[in-house]
Amino acid sequence: MRVEPAEGLKLLLGEFGISPGSESALKFRAFLALLQKWNARINLTASTEWNYLRPFFGEGIWAAGFYPDWLERHLDIGSGAGFPGIPLAILAPHTKLEMVESRAKRAFFLENVAAELGLGGILVHHARLQVLLEKNRSIWDCFSWKGLKLSSCDLKQLCIQANSQSLFWMFHGKDWAIQNPADVKRLLEVVSSDKFPGRKDWKLSIFKKFPVQS
Repeated sequence: MRVEPAEGLKLLLGEFGISPGSESALKFRAFLALLQKWNARINLTASTEWNYLRPFFGEGIWAAGFYPDWLERHLDIGSGAGFPGIPLAILAPHTKLEMVESRAKRAFFLENVAAELGLGGILVHHARLQVLLEKNRSIWDCFSWKGLKLSSCDLKQLCIQANSQSLFWMFHGKDWAIQNPADVKRLLEVVSSDKFPGRKDWKLSIFKKFPVQS
């Protein structure tokens, strides 16, 4: 049965205990409306039908449950249409979320979403990851990526710009989202790996750097 996106979103938020009158719910509805409006012009997602969008919204809301309270700075790589970044920013407004997007139109969309929703903690970088990391030597508490495979060079540089507590969030299917999976086993240790309940063979695996040996 076809479900209208607004009604589907309302039901989904209810499943996660988010009240329809809450500030978070209002922001989710505004995000959905912006996604529908902009998608007609710049093809953000393959469809705006709810059966297609539901897993993306659900994934972000679900992933927010893994956010530790201490996390302050998060770098989301290849942010695209804003999943899972925007849902995470709505539900964890205390976190400064930096979104890296190399495609100009999508970066502009993300900037508009942040402004329209009043998500002051979001900073959008219109750049390729390697260029950003060359210019910005910050240390982040969390790195996340989906829909792309990090190169060996990318992963090594992220490890340099991580502290001992930093988390690496990899959204992936049957295969890890790394060009050379051996890099993960060499550089990172698994903290957890959980299956997303709304999508077959889809996981959020969380890693940390191996402790430095003295």
